[in-house]
Amino acid sequence: MEELMTIIFFIILVSVIVAILSIRYTLRLRRYLEEFIYVSKKISNKEFHSRLNISAKGELGELAKNFNEMIEIMDSTISEVEYSHLQMTSILKSISHGILAIDIDGNIMLINEEAKRMLKCNSEKQIEGLNVNVLINEEKLLKEIVSFKGSKQNKSKELKINDDLVYKISLDPIYLQDVKNIIIGSIVNIEDITEKVRLENMRSDFVANVSHELKTPLTSISGFVETLKLNEDIDPQTRNRFLGIIESESNRLKRLIEDILLLSFIENQENSLVDSVNIYEVFIEIFDMTSYIAKSKNIKLTYEFSDKSIKVCSNRDYIKQIFLNLIDNAIKYTPENKEVHVHVSSLNGNICISVKDTGVGIPEEDIERIFERFYRVDKARSRDVGGTGLGLAIIKHIVKSLGGNISVKSELGKGSEFIVIIPQKNFL
Repeated sequence: MEELMTIIFFIILVSVIVAILSIRYTLRLRRYLEEFIYVSKKISNKEFHSRLNISAKGELGELAKNFNEMIEIMDSTISEVEYSHLQMTSILKSISHGILAIDIDGNIMLINEEAKRMLKCNSEKQIEGLNVNVLINEEKLLKEIVSFKGSKQNKSKELKINDDLVYKISLDPIYLQDVKNIIIGSIVNIEDITEKVRLENMRSDFVANVSHELKTPLTSISGFVETLKLNEDIDPQTRNRFLGIIESESNRLKRLIEDILLLSFIENQENSLVDSVNIYEVFIEIFDMTSYIAKSKNIKLTYEFSDKSIKVCSNRDYIKQIFLNLIDNAIKYTPENKEVHVHVSSLNGNICISVKDTGVGIPEEDIERIFERFYRVDKARSRDVGGTGLGLAIIKHIVKSLGGNISVKSELGKGSEFIVIIPQKNFL
């Protein structure tokens, strides 16, 4: 009986111990499980710095270790992806062209800020995922992109969007990685070449105009020389008249070549002879040169300086050219018994040079073009007064090189006023 009681007591003791251990293990397991849940929630909220703080041994400890390693790998991978995305975004933002990546169905996969600007998209709106038919309103551009879909050939084309814009688009197929036969979309590169086309047209026009302007006096010179050679019995009066024409055309040719060389010099910024130039002193030189021409037409040439000590850090000849061309033009296109007035002042941190005449004036439709090379409002009259058509273009480039701007106010029959504004910072 005693042995039976001992066995029963032992069984009860073991059961109690097992129950206690089971409860402790269950509580411990529950605590570990709560830790797992807590950390996993943090991970789901992108708090990848979180880790399990479990010091258990055995299988539970191995699970905790593997879980922490998995988080570290995930954190590292996501950081690499985010950095790669940041790099790609930075590169796309730095590209001056518009870039679009479009899938085979025409849906936008990628677009940079420049493309959004060129396509007039709302930069804050989600563009990725939209179809090009929804995004692009320009019919010519949309047509080229849609027609390229699925093509394996690279394509490049210039598109004149409107009177103000010319785009060059380059289309390239996107192949599935390592599979050269499967196309998954296309890359669209949009380049604004408006300025390039404008400059190219200007260059072509300039070459054509120079050829024409040089040919005219040369034709005249060669014609009269040929006439003099073939007619030895020409009377002295006629011969002298012909020689006078040859001399006049030669001088015209010389002026034209000098102006072309000067314009080229300014455009190439070969301005190495920089010095402190007193504007008033330069003006007086030009005033002495032009006043006799004004007197010969009975034109009153006057001037006013608010400060005769104003200086500029520039090429002295540039300042002379500004005054000479503006005053010479004013005298040429001002009738007799009229007035030309020059005014120089300092205003709001800028130097203002104004040359105002009481001449024939400029038609409103010509004002925007008078600074173009070889552009003449009245071609016949310009040649009669000896103009090369480059004077105002030269002034414009000189003023631009000084960081300033030139404008004109004019009214037909009442005269014109040319105003040169140069920032005070350019002056010493």
